[in-house]
Amino acid sequence: MNRAQRRATHRRMSTPTPNPTTWAAVIAACHPMDESLGDDILTKLHSAFDDLRKGSTDDDPFDRLAAAINVGIVRAEQIDELCVGPMLSARDALIRCDEIRGKHGRYGFDGLGLQAMAAGLEVYEEMVRKSTPQQMREAMTVSIARMHQQEAAARARPTPSPVPQSPNA
Repeated sequence: MNRAQRRATHRRMSTPTPNPTTWAAVIAACHPMDESLGDDILTKLHSAFDDLRKGSTDDDPFDRLAAAINVGIVRAEQIDELCVGPMLSARDALIRCDEIRGKHGRYGFDGLGLQAMAAGLEVYEEMVRKSTPQQMREAMTVSIARMHQQEAAARARPTPSPVPQSPNA
């Protein structure tokens, strides 16, 4: 066996064989979200919103809503500028909700926050119903990447050192 034959054999053995059912997964990802899956997602989100509205101390509903709103912001940017506004307002409402928890020990919304979250969830519901699973997965991937970028930027910022007191003070 000469060198060319050995190399050709090695190349044939090292190249992965394509999965013959890959096309089915690609086509399935292009279909709209299954209605029952969308209902399940939205039921959990509305339940989380209701828990926070009632003054929950549990972090899970907050985390669930925050993740959905962040994915919704990315997906809204992909769809149209008109969708971005309600999603950003919902994000700001969640930030204020977290501040309320910091002050009072329970989550809660102000009046504007209640309206903004309701509108944001309405827009998110339309996105879930009209988007494909692949589009939502891509938005989630971008959202996670942005979160990692923000964490890296926060770590890179130096912590402010205390201002030295003058001896005359």
